[in-house]
Amino acid sequence: MENNENATWSKHIRLSNKTSECNRLFEFLADSLEQLPVTKEFRHDLKLVSEELLANIIKHGYGSHADETIDIELAADGSSVHITFTDSAVAFNPLERTSPEVLNDLSEGGMGILLVKSLSDEQHYERDNNHNVLTVTKNYNK
Repeated sequence: MENNENATWSKHIRLSNKTSECNRLFEFLADSLEQLPVTKEFRHDLKLVSEELLANIIKHGYGSHADETIDIELAADGSSVHITFTDSAVAFNPLERTSPEVLNDLSEGGMGILLVKSLSDEQHYERDNNHNVLTVTKNYNK
C-alpha cells in the first residue's frame, strides 16, 4: 500500500493461497471494521470486494502454486478505508482489463472487477519488487 501518513490505524493479515482462507479474511474484516463508524452496507461492500480480489489472486494469480501467500493490509483514516492486497503471482493489473459487454457475453470474465469498481471509490495497482499491489479505497460518506 502507498504509505498513508493520515492513517489512524492499520492492520495486517497473511493468508495462504487456499479458498478456505476466505473465512479468516472475513473474520479479520469483521473484527477490524467493528471499531469504525460505518454502516452494515459499508462493511458488506468491503467484504464483497475483498472476497472477489482474494478469489481472483488464488484462482488466476497463483493457480496450482499452493505454497504462496497473500498479504492484506487494512488501513483507516479520517475519511476512508484502504485495503491493499500484495502477492507475488505473475504480473497482472486487473484495472487495465476492459469491461465486458455485460448483456452480450459473460463467459470472458471481468465481472468481478466491475463489482470491485462499483463498490469502491478508488482503485490503484502497481508492480513493486516483483509483487502485485492492488489497493481499493472506500470513502465513509459515499
